Amino acid sequence: RASFPFIMSQTGVKIDAEVINAFNAFKMSSEHRYLYFKMSDDKKSVVLEKAAPFSSTYADFLKDLPANDCRYAVVNFEYTTESDGHRSKIVFVNWSPEGAPVKSKMVYAGTKNDVRK
Repeated sequence: RASFPFIMSQTGVKIDAEVINAFNAFKMSSEHRYLYFKMSDDKKSVVLEKAAPFSSTYADFLKDLPANDCRYAVVNFEYTTESDGHRSKIVFVNWSPEGAPVKSKMVYAGTKNDVRK
């Protein structure tokens, strides 16, 4: 997939190759704690907004979320269980706060499945 310059979603929003490449690198390394993706300024493509260093915390993640706009994120979530010990999972987040514009919420919701692929 990364050989294509973009992937088109059902909403007509393009998924930029940088998003795909950043996510593939994210899965394979421990360089980043989380990645943020957003709509480009012209609302025609999803682009990488931020790649936080692995030293970032969950509090940093929450602080970086905008109060009045939507975002996609992937987070390297670490936890410990008594039976399995230390574990790590990649979690996809579709951030859609109450104060975000309705059109933005609709576009993010309609493009979510294509970003997750």
